Amino acid sequence: MKSSSRSLRRRTTRSEWARRARLLAAFDRSGLSAAAFARQHRLTYTTFCSWRQQRAKAKTAPGFVQVELPVSAPPLELTVELGAPARMRLSSAGQVELAARLLQALNAKSTC
Repeated sequence: MKSSSRSLRRRTTRSEWARRARLLAAFDRSGLSAAAFARQHRLTYTTFCSWRQQRAKAKTAPGFVQVELPVSAPPLELTVELGAPARMRLSSAGQVELAARLLQALNAKSTC
């Protein structure tokens, strides 16, 4: 019986995620090509490219933008598009803080 490669993968630990983040930051500062950087750090080129793609996808996740409303602001009607099909509609200034906490939580889970 043949098992899938997906079931053979082990979970990535926090220290491995931290190492990847450090290596990607070093790559950004290095000025080297991805192939040269991977060789220099004894990384498999395709694995290194995969890390870069994962980081690029994570950067497209929604970010947090601070919004300040004047005290005498008219009634709030704000729709925040988070990418299909996610949408957040705010109808009062009291919902802004809750929406901000939600966006921070979503952004924190998508970063390395």
